[in-house]
Amino acid sequence: MIARVFVPLVGANGEAAQVFEAIAGDVPPEAHPARLLPQISELFDFGLYGIGQTVREAATRFIEARRERLWLGRRNGVVNPWNLRISDLQVGRLSDENARSAGLGLTLAAILQAFGRDPGIVFATGEIRLPSTPGELKVGVGPVDGLRGKLLLIGDYVVQHRKALDGARMTVVLPDTTPDGRPVKLAEATVLERLKREAAEAGAKLDFVFVESLEGVEQALGPFALREIVTPARALGAALACAAFGLVVAGWVALRNAPIELAWRPVAIAEAATRALAAPPPGAPPADAAPQRARYDSASDKFQLLGPCYDAQRQPLVIGGETLLLRVGARDGLPFASRLRPPRIFIASVSRAADPVILDANQFRSLLPASRSDDLVDLTMAIPVEPVEDEVRLFVVATRDPSVEITALQDDLRKRLQGLSGAAVLTTTTSFLEDRLGAEIQYQFKVVNDRGLCPS
Repeated sequence: MIARVFVPLVGANGEAAQVFEAIAGDVPPEAHPARLLPQISELFDFGLYGIGQTVREAATRFIEARRERLWLGRRNGVVNPWNLRISDLQVGRLSDENARSAGLGLTLAAILQAFGRDPGIVFATGEIRLPSTPGELKVGVGPVDGLRGKLLLIGDYVVQHRKALDGARMTVVLPDTTPDGRPVKLAEATVLERLKREAAEAGAKLDFVFVESLEGVEQALGPFALREIVTPARALGAALACAAFGLVVAGWVALRNAPIELAWRPVAIAEAATRALAAPPPGAPPADAAPQRARYDSASDKFQLLGPCYDAQRQPLVIGGETLLLRVGARDGLPFASRLRPPRIFIASVSRAADPVILDANQFRSLLPASRSDDLVDLTMAIPVEPVEDEVRLFVVATRDPSVEITALQDDLRKRLQGLSGAAVLTTTTSFLEDRLGAEIQYQFKVVNDRGLCPS
């Protein structure tokens, strides 16, 4: 492939008007006797070697900016080799002024060749301005003199080649501003409109692109993207890297949402375990893991455990005014999950007659000074029971979601229960807590005031 960009030249005094082609190809020239850089050595005889060095640096920075986007490393992109030359000039050597205005056209030819782009017929004039900041890759485009005369040269080209332009695409790349700071689009509006009209009459589509940096040509002449070099080894390495990244992400997500295993634990009754519980009487049966009835003894300042009590349907009974002691253990469903997101424990209570209540377990003082098991969380709590006959379901729920807000959760539950009564209140609460929080255990009992039903 050979990339070509037309460069119109007009001196500030309107003389030396001509159009030449900036040509970039992949065939290197013969070695220059002065050992000049091969990519731009053929520009030397036309007085363009100096600007060629600027062009070479600009094209290199433009390509390097695209290397930063490669997945497999900056060196893993394919760039076509490019070497610059120009068509014959009507004058032997260019002045410094015209050489600077040719910079944009030469740079675009090099870039189009490097990326293998063929956008049709391209005209360009503008000065290349390299960034002064070290490591900066954005290359600026500065204004040039004699712009109107250069636009008229483009119009002459359209008139002379109108028969060959039918269906052609033409792009004219210009600086964004004139030397005095005015927008080119406004300063040369009349000439630009006439050029568009002449191109349309010839059957060509003419677009003007106004840029303040090389990045501005991407949409009109690009895309300028490097092709990745894919070898079996690199493909395997990329696949392994993606697999490793996927495993890390999957593990991270799994740990963030790891299940929490909740279970009732036997309430500690050993006399040495805590001073809040009285020692069991001699010959007492082993402690049950379910919550247990207890009565506070003010004389000893301890809870006295009471035996289990059931109705005819084997549903637990609790006398109003007693205390329900419960011990809860929580463990991680996956190892180390709590180091990433520790669990939050809530106590919820719902009954047929009263509004539901949700409380943070941290509000309850654990009766035991420290955990006596391998559980991540080990809480022993005392829940006072109001002397109102009712059927109550007590929940212990857990979540890892730090955004859960108790007040909003409780309000949502109360809205869900509006209009419900009886057993529907209990079952709806169960499904609501399971959907919103996940892990849960529950204990259902009846509150009665007749002490004769549960003799001490």
